[in-house]
Formats: sequence, C-alpha cells, structure tokens
Amino acid sequence: MKEKLKSFRELGVICVLIALIILLTLARPVFISPTNFINVVRQTVQIGIMAVGMTFLIISGEMDLSVGSIFGTTGMLAATLYKGNVNPTLAFLIAILAGCAIGLLNGVLVTKTKIPAFIATLGTMKIFRSVAYAISGGQSISVFPESVTNSWVFKMGGSLGPIPIQIFIMAVIFIVAGIVLAKTEAGYNMYATGGNPKAANLVGINTDRVKILGFIISGAVSALAAMISIAYLGSVPTTAGEGREMDVIAAVILGGASLSGGRGTMLGTFIGAMIISVVKNGMVLLSVPVFWQDGFIGVVLILAVLLDTFMHRKDSRG
Repeated sequence: MKEKLKSFRELGVICVLIALIILLTLARPVFISPTNFINVVRQTVQIGIMAVGMTFLIISGEMDLSVGSIFGTTGMLAATLYKGNVNPTLAFLIAILAGCAIGLLNGVLVTKTKIPAFIATLGTMKIFRSVAYAISGGQSISVFPESVTNSWVFKMGGSLGPIPIQIFIMAVIFIVAGIVLAKTEAGYNMYATGGNPKAANLVGINTDRVKILGFIISGAVSALAAMISIAYLGSVPTTAGEGREMDVIAAVILGGASLSGGRGTMLGTFIGAMIISVVKNGMVLLSVPVFWQDGFIGVVLILAVLLDTFMHRKDSRG
C-alpha cells in the first residue's frame, strides 16, 4: 500500500489542494458553498485548457511564453470577424488555425534555428501582443450581431443546469489529453523526447517533430481558451491574455511536471490549475489587496521549482 502511494505522483499536490480548501473553508465558510465552488472551477477553465498544451511542451523539454499573446491575438481576430458578421463557425475555425500557425512558427523557430524556447517565445510574445493591439486599434471589442450571439460558439459561455458548459469542455480536453499522454505513441514520444532527447533520436523518434507538435497544440488550445472567454464575457478587452502565461506555467509546475522535461501528467496539471484558482478566489474572499495576489502566486511558483529541483537531484543520486 505504501509503495502504491509513493508511486502516485500527484498525491502531494492533491494534499496541498485539500489543505487549502479546508483552511479557506474554516476562514470563510462561504468558500465551500456550491455557487462559489462552481465559480472556482469555472475560473480554472481558461488556465486549465491552456495548461494542457503547456504540459505537452514541458514534458517534451520546452516551454511557450507566448500563450497569453496567442490568447489575445486570436481572441481579437475572432471578435473582429464576429463584429463583421462573418459566419461564426468560420470565424471560430480561422481563430483556431491562427493559433496553430503561431504555434507552428514557435516550433520551427525553436527546433530549426536552435534558438532557446525562452528567447524565441519571449520574442513572439511581444510580436503577437502588438498584433493583438493592431487588430483592435487598441480598443476593446464587444456588442456582436445577434446572428453571432445566438450561434453555437456563444453557447459555450452558457450553462447546463447549474454547471457552466465550459467546465464540461475543459473536462473533455483533459480526459482526451490524458489518454494521449498515457496510452498513445505520441505521448510516449513526448516523454522520451523530454527525458533523453539523444536516446529518443537513436531509437528513431523525430524529436523536432514531437516538439513542433507540442507548440501547435499549445497554440490551438490557447486560441480555444480565447473563444470560450469571448462566449462567456461577450467581449475582448485590449489586455486579453496578458500575464496568463505565468499562471499557465505555474499550474503545470505545481502539478508535478519537471522543467527539465520527461515528467508530468494531465491530472497533476489540472490540480495545479485548481490550486491557483483556489488561492486567487480565497485571497478575494479574505480581502487581500490585489497587488499582493500575483506576488503570492510568484512565491508559490518559485517554491514549486525549488522543490522540483531538489527532488530531481535526489532522484538522480539514487
């Protein structure tokens, strides 16, 4: 039994999540109310969906700092098309394809030019943030035609009974991604590429192709998160997605993925995303000043990385 618990990699982060929920419930009983708890899960959706793509990348040994800008650019692109009364399904697909294209660009930059992912995606983060501003003219976009707001793309922002539809979408994405990672050759290749790229190449795995696929997935899910956000909010602010990359990376690392690659699970990432949402919601309930909230997440991320580094060294010793 003890050996099984030790092999359950998400046990520690699950305990952290449970402890946070208990502490916040004791401090503010309203935290555990059905309405608030559903709101916490709903707040997890955008970070969680974007973190799915980041999990693939970090497992393969890379990361993407441009996901927030992809979110903003594709959101502005879709909103502009919606505003112009373009067919909602076509506008949705164009935005998703745009996210894939940006991901492809990132992947090619990293794998073919050998520019470190941190630098390459930092550059594209700045580029596509400017593109997002250019598309909107620096203005928020809202008030869409009725033909758009009545379409299925906006129904993603609705609910089935008390449960927001976007929560179901997130659940499906996590389940599918989890199966891909655990049960398919593509998932094996991701772990092999991040764990030991030289060995992966020797056994015939095209590590460049694996990493490019990871970047494409990251771009696609970031665009999807933007589409869900538009459906829920009915608008796209000029700052859409700004700083989101830090929350996404934090969720993946908190979930147990290793920055050195080769380790991570979708369950862990989901729990990591939940921890961030629980902390943010709890700080609001506790009336913590807004300017401290991101700082606290930063501290949590640093501690998680330090813990990951310590555990990695311990494993390598023995």
